[in-house]
Amino acid sequence: MNACSREEPEPWNGPVLTPSRDQLTVEQLNRPDTPPLLDMSYFAQPDWAQEAGQPFSGSISFAETEMIFPKDRDPYAGEDLFPRFTVEFIAHNGELILSQQGVIDTRSQSGSFWDVMPGTGKVWREQGDEGWSRSSFPLNLTDRGYLGQVRNCIATFVYNEDAISNVYVQCSQETADIQAQQVGNIRAMVPAAYEPRVLSDAGRIIDQHAKFRSRRTPVYPLSKIDDDGEIADYFNKSLWTNASTSVGAVLMDGKLYVNPPRTRHGAYPYPSEMRHGVYSVTKSMAGALAIFYFAERYGADVFDELITDYVPALADRPGWQGVTFSHALNMATGVRAGEAGELLLHPLVLATTKEDAIDQIAQLGDYPEAPGEKFNYATTNTFVLSYALQNYVEEREGANVRYWDFVHEDVLTPIGAEDFRVLYTRDKEESVRIPFLGYGALPTLDNAAKIALLISNEGVHEGRQLLNREKIREAFGRTEWAGYQVGNWPLRYRHSFWSKGVRTGNCNVDVVFMEGHGSNHVLFLPSGAIVFRFMDEFDKDFDALVRGVERIRSSCQ
Repeated sequence: MNACSREEPEPWNGPVLTPSRDQLTVEQLNRPDTPPLLDMSYFAQPDWAQEAGQPFSGSISFAETEMIFPKDRDPYAGEDLFPRFTVEFIAHNGELILSQQGVIDTRSQSGSFWDVMPGTGKVWREQGDEGWSRSSFPLNLTDRGYLGQVRNCIATFVYNEDAISNVYVQCSQETADIQAQQVGNIRAMVPAAYEPRVLSDAGRIIDQHAKFRSRRTPVYPLSKIDDDGEIADYFNKSLWTNASTSVGAVLMDGKLYVNPPRTRHGAYPYPSEMRHGVYSVTKSMAGALAIFYFAERYGADVFDELITDYVPALADRPGWQGVTFSHALNMATGVRAGEAGELLLHPLVLATTKEDAIDQIAQLGDYPEAPGEKFNYATTNTFVLSYALQNYVEEREGANVRYWDFVHEDVLTPIGAEDFRVLYTRDKEESVRIPFLGYGALPTLDNAAKIALLISNEGVHEGRQLLNREKIREAFGRTEWAGYQVGNWPLRYRHSFWSKGVRTGNCNVDVVFMEGHGSNHVLFLPSGAIVFRFMDEFDKDFDALVRGVERIRSSCQ
């Protein structure tokens, strides 16, 4: 769909699963024919389901398969191919649990454009399945080091003690670039092979999963605080499609009040496993998080380190002289940069290695302003910061130490967000890849809530100072430092966080926020409430949403 010519979205009125299943039957799943687009209820465990009749433990190997992916343009190389990969599961107490979390890199096994992020699913049995049990699980597809889009899919199959059917996959929601005509429904009937075996570390996998689940932020329906539906109406409104917002939620007092995650074909069956491509929210959720952590680990002087001391390809470039880590974080480097194609697409999106990206950035040239004089938004600045941080940490900790591993071990794991993932460069050797840091975060809502709460609490978690308090206070406008004026707009930019005033009924509320392409937002209100809206359809005006939340808890007292 071309985002420049709006079409009125139509609601989904597809059939809903009943005990007399008429789609995705055992017979259909054992045939190669691809079903039509189905309501998401066909993939969910129904209330009337029975306990699975067989155990499930072992690996599933998926075949590379051509997908049905309607588009108004030719597909990118491998974009219409479901990837070849293998993943291990074990069923326990009705759940289908992964042996290992994370992104599965498929490039060595497949010509597909996509890597995959499976999640925890369910196993059950239905009347009429005649000796077969049934399973479904969430499956997120993400592009490999390009921009960090996510396709929210569900996979389902039937199985017995030693075999499984084909796996039917349907993707009905995404966070992708609507301007590039990337919104579209995907489906495929994927041949798969099951190798049943007892996993040697099954006990550890089950215990680790239980511990992880126990640490999730408590979730309640949004209606518990939004009794008149004003906030829900904002999340549910239609823009370009009939499911504009993937998920909307409000965090208050350590509880998440969530509007049911929607797709174009009904409610997503595994909301806690839904991944979101949040684009430039990454600059705050990952980039600021990293440098706030290193400012606490090594001291706040890390903000004053020179880029040229840690990025050799920029050491002799005139425009980069005097540019600090802080300047790069704050988009005030004084070098030529921006979000236009030649300034983003070639230096980053199409670069095959981190060195290739830096070399192209070195050729962009300079602006007349000196470092620190003028705000000029550019993702290349954040990538340069990522490259510099890697060399800075190696200099202090030793060769081949990866800076993001410290962030993961010392920040994400303690707060219970160890499954938060970021996008890396596409270098052939995994050991030399670095996060893009300017885009590519792939959070669940729980990941986002925990990271946002840590930052809102000025870096303190359970009495421990994980992030530098003073730098967070600067980012939130709690010090005398005003940050950078954003052009002629009533906006400020401080350490990768935006801020603007929103007039409510009683006062002017200063909203500090993360923002990403497509209007992904995390909004911090002075009342302590945090609002999440992940979407890709460019609804940048969130004033009404803020006013709705302010009616529940005011910041004006």
